[in-house]
Amino acid sequence: MKTSSVAPCGLICDLCSGFQRKKDTCVGCNAEGNKNTYCQKCSIKNCVEKHGDSKEPCFKCEKYPCRRIKDLNKRYSTKYGESLFDNFDQIQEIGIRNFISKQKEEWKCPACGELLCVHKTVCVSCGAVNHRHPANAPESRS
Repeated sequence: MKTSSVAPCGLICDLCSGFQRKKDTCVGCNAEGNKNTYCQKCSIKNCVEKHGDSKEPCFKCEKYPCRRIKDLNKRYSTKYGESLFDNFDQIQEIGIRNFISKQKEEWKCPACGELLCVHKTVCVSCGAVNHRHPANAPESRS
């Protein structure tokens, strides 16, 4: 994980299933190269408010949080337990490098040490339970 792994929306590209897949791998929002169609057409990355700086984090925008960010945050918070707003708050509090270091540890698979995927309920490397995914939370197992 690098500081460039944080997408403008606050998500961490390294945790995405498109970034982690073995075939036709996405290079991430801030890199040049192969991206899946969804990421190429992303209305947040391509937002006109960025004035040509597609790598600028959304929290620096005068219109933050806009409807797009609110909608994406709601979807990721509900489906995957990942809050863009919390990510942005941490980046502003502890800095991008410390944020990345912390996230590397938090998203490490306890079984194999590889990064977990925000979209998957199990580790894509070893099949161990993804303890970060809301579907695996103790209250959802009743």
